[in-house]
Amino acid sequence: MNEFKAKVYQTAISQLKEKEVLLSTERKNIIESILEEEKNSAGDKYETSRETMTQDLNSLEKQIKQSKIDLEELYRLNTIKETPPTVQEGALVKLGTDWFLLAVSIGQLKVEDSKVFLLSKNSPLGELLIGKKKKDQVNFRGKMQIIEELF
Repeated sequence: MNEFKAKVYQTAISQLKEKEVLLSTERKNIIESILEEEKNSAGDKYETSRETMTQDLNSLEKQIKQSKIDLEELYRLNTIKETPPTVQEGALVKLGTDWFLLAVSIGQLKVEDSKVFLLSKNSPLGELLIGKKKKDQVNFRGKMQIIEELF
């Protein structure tokens, strides 16, 4: 596997692990707040506050679940060591001056002073890139861009 690609995966995995820790801490705090509210109940105000916290808790649990799914997907894709002949899921692509990893949609990372965008193969750009080869052109951001590198 390309050294830069390995660093991209390491950075993405670290970022997702940090996100999980933060979400779990926030989840714990909300649960503690709900339990504290039960001790200090005051009618309708209590019910409204509890409902809001329960909704926040449900939202956090969905985010934690998605984060775990994304992390598992990154681990799975990170096992692909050979450079593919065409762009496929798990590929690292240099398009113009930007790098794109077709994996999970978690946004932008900074790796070795380069911007790397993690996107899904089902994203508009992901769909454009799938099946393309190094030196192929794609119409991105209103202009034709060449696939400079493929790992």
